[in-house]
Amino acid sequence: VQRREFVAAGFGTSLFTPLASTAATRSAPAPSQAEIDKYLGSVIESGDGYLDKLAFEMFDDDSDYKPGGAKFRRLDATEDSLFYDKPKLVEHIDQRAVEALTRRNVNLISEEKAVNVLDMCASHVSHLKDAKGLEVVGVGLNADELSMNPALSRFEVVDLNRKGATIPCASESIDVALCQLSVDYLTRPVEVFSEVARVLRPGGVFSVSFSDRVFMSKQVA
Repeated sequence: VQRREFVAAGFGTSLFTPLASTAATRSAPAPSQAEIDKYLGSVIESGDGYLDKLAFEMFDDDSDYKPGGAKFRRLDATEDSLFYDKPKLVEHIDQRAVEALTRRNVNLISEEKAVNVLDMCASHVSHLKDAKGLEVVGVGLNADELSMNPALSRFEVVDLNRKGATIPCASESIDVALCQLSVDYLTRPVEVFSEVARVLRPGGVFSVSFSDRVFMSKQVA
């Protein structure tokens, strides 16, 4: 069996540490009650109680908290193309975290002597200090946003949440794959991570970073 390496980095607290285990083991442990309580405390809003009720319904038990289970659902289940029809030029982390993530990516690419890099769920920035000498393929949801990213050698608009979606790269062609601050929007993470494994060369690295600052309506539970 050819080995691919999976690494994860978090900025702030996140419920999606269990999702990293999904990629590595194909089996996601349910979040602890403490994690659930902390998560709900950070998102529940005052008012008519709708979000309170919905949030607790989504986290009421762990019976289907597994790859492909109902727990990978969202407050806004409409097509992602509608939500991302206009560029969203935002960072979900502060400047110090941006600098730390950039250093991490640069060091990883240097250590791996990488040339071919995949930036999946890409945006207007890839957190690469200098992409000179690299072939960086961007996969995202908004063409205007992707066209603003100076690090990308080429890009394609692909909705990775659609059944049967594929990454537009040849098998075993990528040295380092990056999923930055977006893993919490994937409704089919195991299928997508399997695609990443397909395009990674033997010994390649898949680096996932995440934050607790998100588009709440599109974050999976």
